Amino acid sequence: MTIEALSNKLHSALKLQQDPCLIQSKNRHFAPLVVGEFVAASQDFPIVFIKEQETGQFKSIALLGIEPGSNVFYSDEGWQGNYRPQAYSLSPFMVSQQDNNTDAILCIDNKSPLISTEHGRAFFDEKNQACDWVSKRGEQVVSYVEQTQVTQQFIKVLLDFELLAPQTLTLKPTGKSETSLNGLYAIDEKKLNALDSNKFDSLRQSGALVAIYASLISMQRIEALVRASSKA
Repeated sequence: MTIEALSNKLHSALKLQQDPCLIQSKNRHFAPLVVGEFVAASQDFPIVFIKEQETGQFKSIALLGIEPGSNVFYSDEGWQGNYRPQAYSLSPFMVSQQDNNTDAILCIDNKSPLISTEHGRAFFDEKNQACDWVSKRGEQVVSYVEQTQVTQQFIKVLLDFELLAPQTLTLKPTGKSETSLNGLYAIDEKKLNALDSNKFDSLRQSGALVAIYASLISMQRIEALVRASSKA
């Protein structure tokens, strides 16, 4: 991965190919999710949480497979899910923001297989100005980064209310060996239902309930994930 600030001096000849497969998701068994994606993503994927060992920070993810390196939604013929996680669909774009600076710099991964000089949409027009689609994509990336901050606030609420519980998924696809997914956390529905009215109302007022219920509902997708893994 080579991260560079998008520049008409460095990248005037570059083009971006279409990504019907979400190539960045190949061999990834989960996708990072921001809270604004929970409702749409819950129709396809189980939504759970992981805790980074180095930082202790919790992150929300969508499970794409039940074994590391296995993504049942990836296919060379095109993405097999209805929802396309933004962490992959926005690739190879990202933003860089210096500390104490509100300006965000649009960057690209110059080593992405989606970038070439021969095929795709040009980043810059004949006047060497960024094309309209680049500006729109930049806005989407900035919005995604802002949503990551909102997501951390949401997760903090879950932790403050002690609603995240360790979860180990032991799964057995047909014709394959049993596998266990460790290190996951899920919303504890019993603790949610046991909250007093004041705490529950504070969740409602904060807007957290929609994402909470989306995550709970999404767990019904585990069996579909197992079935898809059986066919892989």
